[in-house]
Amino acid sequence: MLEVFNIIINPEILLSLVVLCLVLHGIRLPILKLSVIVLFLIGIITGFNLAGLDSFETITIIKYSYITNGLLDTNNWIIISKFIIIIGSISILLMGISETILIKSYQYFSLLILILTLGALLLVSSINWLSIYLVIELQTLILFILTALKRDSAYGTEAALKYFILGALSSSLFLFGCGLLYGLVGETSVQGINSILTIDVGKILITISLLFKLAAAPFHMWAPDVYEGAPTIITALLATVPKVGIFSILVQIGPVINVILISAVLSIIYGAIGALNQTKIKRLLAYSGIGHMGFILLGVAIDTFESIQASLIYIIIYIIITICSFTIILSLNLTKNLIIEISGLSGDNPVIAATLALTLFSVAGIPPLAGFLSKLLILLSGVLNGYYLITIIAVISSVIAGVYYVRLVHLIYFPINYSILIWQNILIKQRNINLSKSILIGITFYIILFLIITPNFLLQISHNAVISLY
Repeated sequence: MLEVFNIIINPEILLSLVVLCLVLHGIRLPILKLSVIVLFLIGIITGFNLAGLDSFETITIIKYSYITNGLLDTNNWIIISKFIIIIGSISILLMGISETILIKSYQYFSLLILILTLGALLLVSSINWLSIYLVIELQTLILFILTALKRDSAYGTEAALKYFILGALSSSLFLFGCGLLYGLVGETSVQGINSILTIDVGKILITISLLFKLAAAPFHMWAPDVYEGAPTIITALLATVPKVGIFSILVQIGPVINVILISAVLSIIYGAIGALNQTKIKRLLAYSGIGHMGFILLGVAIDTFESIQASLIYIIIYIIITICSFTIILSLNLTKNLIIEISGLSGDNPVIAATLALTLFSVAGIPPLAGFLSKLLILLSGVLNGYYLITIIAVISSVIAGVYYVRLVHLIYFPINYSILIWQNILIKQRNINLSKSILIGITFYIILFLIITPNFLLQISHNAVISLY
């Protein structure tokens, strides 16, 4: 009986049962609070499993690779990835409260977020090419639906169509690569293939497919248009939860390092230059995300213990900063998502203006904020391992990227008196920030400000996670 209970409280199995019950019986009920509670409980279970508390020796989450016929497994890397995914999903649900686009379909939105979270949890646990492919398809299908949430918008339809077509191309490359590997080796186990092959055409195709999902250059062409056309809450989702799952599995499968390195350098350069002439804030954040993915991939490409730990720390801080910035953007109630709409924010709401300005400085990597710590660790890994030229390129690109972040801060504190902004301030009422958004902004902003003072906990859990990969 205890063994059955231990199986049921595994995060994937528990969430699968909840999703199944909601699909069968609860689809017509408001399930937002239930979704948050379920994810919160799953996060607690994952946290206990990560901490390994002695008081929970009799209720431990077992390694269930044997009951899934070797398709799924668990270790510290997988557990910390799950924890990040759960935190991101809870943040998206709380962020979407009172959003106009979700009022009529919030119960469906919550259910889709639960399914997406389930897919991400299964993805990071997968150790077989078949399970990886199936879970990526489940995750991608949910993102297709959510991207097309604005049915009456031409931009929304265009974004969904582009995401669908390029997502299908990415899936085709992945499946073709899996077929080549199976034809050459005769098995579908990730570890079994890695023990025989290091570089192969199949692994190159799979690596490129995952780079599509991460919106890394030169496979980034869908990101700016999809970010712009999708509702802002869905843009925040695209920038957080799916990327954690893809990054986690990319590290575990042993990607082709040369492909990753080229993509990292191109992403860093293109992310910095591409955002300089943007006028819409979501497109700017899309290019910013491309640049950040470049730094994360650089740590993966260096392929040492310290560099992979730096990449894990970077993506954790990136998720925190992204949640904070998108929550503030949603709270501002922008009509056209233009950059000039934040002009003069310091006069309307000084607290939010200061929070957004410091968050942007953190994204730019200005000390002593959290973003500086993440970039510092990646650059140190590059210098210590002899990647001097790439490190110099990364530093120069960071300086270039800082230009458009400083431009945003300049708009916040030095307003531009365009007539459209004057009429907008007169005709559109500023809405108050609700409790859930205030909590999200407060927690994430606190971490952004004070993480660099006591980073020991983050360094310790990332160290334990990376050890489990070896």
